[in-house]
Amino acid sequence: MTDLKESMKPIPQNFPRRVMASGLSGAVPKFSARRTEDGKYTSFVSDDEYLQAYQNAEDLAQQLKGYALRKERENPTWTREFNMERIKAGLADKFRSGEWDVVPAEQEWVMRRIAELLLL
Repeated sequence: MTDLKESMKPIPQNFPRRVMASGLSGAVPKFSARRTEDGKYTSFVSDDEYLQAYQNAEDLAQQLKGYALRKERENPTWTREFNMERIKAGLADKFRSGEWDVVPAEQEWVMRRIAELLLL
């Protein structure tokens, strides 16, 4: 079995890296972090989680590109901007409902990636 990191192109530098989400109770302010293999502390998700988030976002962008092109064919009076706004709103709704795990910074990246793919 091949390693996921070996089977994918590099993660673009502009892809956002998630900060770990945590809930720590108590009256004293707390900082949530994890210890990395090299002994450092970070509040960012692991490299594997980062890679998985990128792969999911790239796959979603590819699928939504196809969706956008199909909607343009089906509704010739709809502008590309109108379609992109509909996709953006739908993406945000899916996240708010808990159906999709694409955080707002990743949603913005997905929208930029769709626009990039539509220009190719």
